Amino acid sequence: MPRKITLALLFGVSLLLFLLLLMPAAVLVERVPALRPGGAPLVLTNPQGVWWDGKANWQWQRRQGSVQWSLDWHGLVPGLTLKMRTTDDAARLSTWLGADWGDWQLQHARLSLPMALVTEHIPQGSASGRVDATLMLLSFGDSRIKQLQGTLQYSGGTVSWGRNGSALVPVLQGRLSMNNEQPTLQVEDPDNNSLLDARLANGRFELEVRRAWPMLLGVSQGGDPDDVVFQMSQPLVLFGGQ
Repeated sequence: MPRKITLALLFGVSLLLFLLLLMPAAVLVERVPALRPGGAPLVLTNPQGVWWDGKANWQWQRRQGSVQWSLDWHGLVPGLTLKMRTTDDAARLSTWLGADWGDWQLQHARLSLPMALVTEHIPQGSASGRVDATLMLLSFGDSRIKQLQGTLQYSGGTVSWGRNGSALVPVLQGRLSMNNEQPTLQVEDPDNNSLLDARLANGRFELEVRRAWPMLLGVSQGGDPDDVVFQMSQPLVLFGGQ
């Protein structure tokens, strides 16, 4: 009798492990938290493969592409190595995504995209070149960002505005960090002058542009580089919401 019970237990455990290993990718996709970068939903469709090694298509606004993932543990923390790209391969993202005590984490994330994808949301503005971001750590939970550490670099290129305005801009560096529990971005010119400060505060995206930016473009008539010449504040929902 004990032998039959042992065999039955071994069979049950083996069957359970078999079913877990073959659990389809759709089960994982259904449990991904709702993401709304820029206020628009990020939609995942057509999942393929198994939960620990699969792929799917994504769509955000008018952009679409694919995402691949595979199971990857960081110490005792389970996670997935992710690779995302647009259909035309213009934008690419690679990172590790894991969950630690209820908070989601991105580690060693690398994002590369053309400036055209950014400036298409700016009226009467355009820019050539690329933006490359490296996130050593991004932690989020409870519908907010809790930790942020990374860098941003603009490759340099031609920036245009209005009907006739344009200027050649050098390589620019930015820093992503937390300041008073608020995610912030600071961008500086080659002389270490602050060009702009951006932050997320109480569900709003806030931006301040310094006079150093129009000076860099050659359209300033003097003044202190640290003077604020433009301010903006608007609602921004990153996680969940309608």
